[in-house]
Amino acid sequence: MSTKRLYKIRTLLNGRCNVTEQVTFSGGSTDKLIPFNLYVWVIEGGEHPVLIDTGLVDVEGFNKGTAAYIIGGVTQRPDELPETMLSNAGIDPADVSHVLITHLHGDHCNNVGMYPNATVVVNRKGFLEGFPTNIGQGFMSALIPRWPDSLRLTGDEEILPGIRVFWIGGHSVCSQAIAVDTEQGTAVFTGDTCYMYENYTNDRPIGWATPEDCRRAMARIRMQADFIVPGHDPCVLEKHPGGIIG
Repeated sequence: MSTKRLYKIRTLLNGRCNVTEQVTFSGGSTDKLIPFNLYVWVIEGGEHPVLIDTGLVDVEGFNKGTAAYIIGGVTQRPDELPETMLSNAGIDPADVSHVLITHLHGDHCNNVGMYPNATVVVNRKGFLEGFPTNIGQGFMSALIPRWPDSLRLTGDEEILPGIRVFWIGGHSVCSQAIAVDTEQGTAVFTGDTCYMYENYTNDRPIGWATPEDCRRAMARIRMQADFIVPGHDPCVLEKHPGGIIG
C-alpha cells in the first residue's frame, strides 16, 4: 500500500511594497495604500526542492512599469535578494527541479534563468494566448539552453505526486493555482487572483480583474483547497509561524 506524499512549504520574503486599494479590491480607493509582501515558496519533501514563482530581481525595471499603482516601488533588503534568500535557506538553485509559475508577471517570473536545471511550469492557455506579445524576451532567452525540456505547458494536471496545477484565470489569462498536499490538508497557492486573505474569505474580488472572472476563479479554488495561501498578504507570515506551511 503506497503512502501519500506530504510536503512542507517554506515562505521566503522577497521584498515589500504598497499598492493602491483600487488594485487590491474591486471598488477600492485610489488614495488608500495596502501593504504587500513579495514571496517565493519552496516545496520540500520530494527528491529536489520545487519553487512556486522565481523571485524578483529587476526591481528598478519593475518599479518603472508599476509606478502608477505601487506607490514608492518595491523595496528589498539585502537578505531578500533571490540569491541570498535561497542561500540562507540552504537551497542550491541548480538543485531545483521545477519552478511553478502562478502567472507571467515580472515579480513572479522574471528570474527563471537562476534555476539552470529546472523545468518551468506555465499554464498552456495563458502562454499560447500571450505569445509573443506578453512573454518577455528575457524569460524566453533563459529557457533556450535546455529547450524544449526547460518548459512544460500545463492544463489541470499533476506535476509531481501530491503537487497539482489548475487554471483559474481571474487576475490574468495565464493565472494557475498550485495545490500541494500537506499534513494540514491541501494548500492552494492562489497567485495574484487573491492578493489577500480578504479577497477570498470575504468574497471581495481584486481590482485587477472583472468581479465575475475573479469569483469564478475563487469558486474553482474552493473546490480544491483545505486552506489557501494568497499571493501577497503579509499575514501569511502570521498564520504560519516561521513561514512554514504544512
